[in-house]
Amino acid sequence: MLNLIKMDLYRMFHSLSTWITILFTAGMALFCVVMVQGDLDAMADDPAYAQEMEQEAASASDGNEDRQIGLYSESDPEWIEGRIDAGEFISTQLQSGLLTLFVVIFAAIFANAEQKNGYVKNIAGQLTNRGTLALSKLAASAVQVFIMLLVFSLAAGVMGKILWGGRFSLGSLTDMLPFLGAQYLLNLGIAALILFLCILTKSSAFSMTAGIVMVMGLFVPVYSIINRAVYEIRPSWDFDISLYLPDGNIGLAGLHASSEILIRAAVVGAAFVIVCAAVSALIMKKRDVR
Repeated sequence: MLNLIKMDLYRMFHSLSTWITILFTAGMALFCVVMVQGDLDAMADDPAYAQEMEQEAASASDGNEDRQIGLYSESDPEWIEGRIDAGEFISTQLQSGLLTLFVVIFAAIFANAEQKNGYVKNIAGQLTNRGTLALSKLAASAVQVFIMLLVFSLAAGVMGKILWGGRFSLGSLTDMLPFLGAQYLLNLGIAALILFLCILTKSSAFSMTAGIVMVMGLFVPVYSIINRAVYEIRPSWDFDISLYLPDGNIGLAGLHASSEILIRAAVVGAAFVIVCAAVSALIMKKRDVR
């Protein structure tokens, strides 16, 4: 198993797509800083727009804001002239799902790499348990997701410091660790889900499309239908399926989130990693590799 993980890590770090994904992750972080500055300039010039954004921010902090469809680089009206906390800024951008989009793309490409070139047949023939192929892929993906989260956070922090100077406060790393840990597990949970879809369907295109649709919130109408059906069956149960899915928790697990929200997010992410890993390994173990 350890040798298999080493092999997957070697192939991953010698793959052009891996480094392109990391490069685009850093580029997206820089883009977020520029977009936020543009948004702050717009709010400074238009008080009505700033007031609207303040209301949205207040609604989001109270947990009353419906999940948006699409991906957005978020801004806080308090940043127009006030101090910009690095943890708050990074948290806001991670909650938008922009990093998760690149996690989906990487996972879909990486999961089926050997399947496409036929190399998987050479590996599988030497293993007593082909299920370890899936587990090894997930272990390598865990390393890549960590690197992507680290690169995104560092790039956003460095660019923020360059652009905003003394207004950009680095704050305390210990305050950032809880939400960063939750975000890591949620993104790894989505990577595990994409790995499962790739193994199940043998299609990177389908898995990537499904992941992008999910991250962009296009499943929200489906979630609403499920929630409504549950309400009709049991009106007393305040049920929201998105709270038990990684994509639904990414937008909630931020710097100022309660410990209850962060713990739930971490549990949901870890549960998806474990379940998807187990099912993926079972499929690989039972399936004939061709």
